[in-house]
Amino acid sequence: MHGHNSQLPPLEEPCTACGGTGDAPPARPGEMQTSLNCATCKGHKVAPTAAGQQLLDFVQRRLGLSEKEAHRSMFG
Repeated sequence: MHGHNSQLPPLEEPCTACGGTGDAPPARPGEMQTSLNCATCKGHKVAPTAAGQQLLDFVQRRLGLSEKEAHRSMFG
């Protein structure tokens, strides 16, 4: 978490889906692995907190982005 502003609550936290590694879980035997990155955080190792998600929703509404555009732009 970079440059924490004391007036804002934490906006991101380690991704709980991958434990903050950014890696996808290993594929099951006989299945192809579609990505090496965690599906939740897209390899960024962090995910938004509730406050962070509210901020993302606000920015999405103000910029008029679709859900797909916002997710792609903000999470790679």
